[in-house]
Amino acid sequence: MKTRIRMTVYALLAMILFSCEHKELCFHHPHVVTVRVDFDWKNAPQANPEGMCVFFYPEEGGAPIRFDFAGKDGGPVEIKVGRYRILCYNNDTESLLFRGMEGFDTHEGYTRDGNVFESIYGNGAHYAPPSKGSEDERVVICPDMMWGSNARNVEITEAGISYECVPFTDKDKVEWIESSEHVITLYPAELICTYTYEVRNVKNMEYMTQACGSLSSMAPSMLFANEELDRECVTVPFETELHPESSKMTGKFYTFGHHEENARPHKMMFYVWYSNKEKFYTTFDVTDQVHKAPDRKHVHIIIDNADFPEPLPDEGGFDVEVDDWVEVENDIIM
Repeated sequence: MKTRIRMTVYALLAMILFSCEHKELCFHHPHVVTVRVDFDWKNAPQANPEGMCVFFYPEEGGAPIRFDFAGKDGGPVEIKVGRYRILCYNNDTESLLFRGMEGFDTHEGYTRDGNVFESIYGNGAHYAPPSKGSEDERVVICPDMMWGSNARNVEITEAGISYECVPFTDKDKVEWIESSEHVITLYPAELICTYTYEVRNVKNMEYMTQACGSLSSMAPSMLFANEELDRECVTVPFETELHPESSKMTGKFYTFGHHEENARPHKMMFYVWYSNKEKFYTTFDVTDQVHKAPDRKHVHIIIDNADFPEPLPDEGGFDVEVDDWVEVENDIIM
């Protein structure tokens, strides 16, 4: 009888131990592995971001997993085995806002509404004459420079990793990578366009105290998965540097670019302030230079001859109204 009791007790203990071991195995499933995320900067060798972020989007659905890295080198992450799509970009931007981050295909960068005179007065409400034909456009501030890339069909297993990526500046060249090492290499490239400009032979610059400008019919946002631009047309403001010694106005600004299906002309406007409080603005159509630029990511606009009038004579007690803007007609000469 005692023998039977002992056997029953041993059997129960064995079942309990087996049950505990089984639960422990289930607890560790699915397995987590350490993956090294590397950034190869051959497509943007001058880039020097303060940090990068990477989003792993599970193919089966669910919230993305975000990892942040200081500097530009990457590092190890702990992540479950499975299939993913990946986005990465620098995380040190100030003017960028983000929406749709819950989805790989909806993750989008945009900027807030602004004012043409923001570089002069700050983000206050100041009237700026719009270019003809773009009166209905929102004014949005320029984005910061961004670098980023993505990887698709990412499969992480205990045995290694495989994925598709675009390691070349040519976006049509996709490379399939398989490795027994848990390393994924991403190839960030410039996402944002750099626009530079110079206005030569500017008349009567000696009377100018400050200036700024704007460019119409640009895109307000970008989807990071495919770099698709929003079709809305917006006006972007930019700073202007005065060089009276060489009779030039120059500047540089960042933009998402222009949508290729956008048929609206691109009008570049300049607003100048004189020391006697007179204010003038002029408009140039730079559509051809924007659309025909050899490199759409790096556009240089040249305007020759910008004729501004001499100031009103300081006699007769005439007081210039500070809100009066005077339009100056100029024809663009390449």
